[in-house]
Amino acid sequence: LANFSSEGGGGVEQPVRSTLPVPKHKGFLGVMPAYSAEDDALVTKLVSFYPASSPTTPTHHATVLLFDPSNGILKAVMDGTVITDKRTAAVSAIATKYLKQKDLDVLCILGAGPVAVSHYEIFTQMFPFKQVKVWSRTRQRVQKFAETVKGPVQIC
Repeated sequence: LANFSSEGGGGVEQPVRSTLPVPKHKGFLGVMPAYSAEDDALVTKLVSFYPASSPTTPTHHATVLLFDPSNGILKAVMDGTVITDKRTAAVSAIATKYLKQKDLDVLCILGAGPVAVSHYEIFTQMFPFKQVKVWSRTRQRVQKFAETVKGPVQIC
């Protein structure tokens, strides 16, 4: 993440995400390439978004492709969902570190899915919250969240 704000040779080239609609199936495919000169890393993230066919079916599916930047050969195919969940929470935590008031001691999380779990994990490691409150549209999901995380949670 540090290289995103670098100037010149150490920076990251990351064009705006391309999105391809799949109207027949009401879905979308997002393509997000990036190259870091300092890390000499060439990566593309693919994300599909389709409406859930059932409450247990995820709406997003992500895959990360790692290429050898010297010749373009595919080196790795990784599950992008966990990577995305952790990266999203890390970016939120970095922003919070610099923007939150010092006297805040309650963490409120809206939503109870995998991204919320990642937020809970990093935020409770980085900050001394006295209380954690979680809300979700369904009581079942927020109860599952409370059972998944390590630590007390107030269900809202």
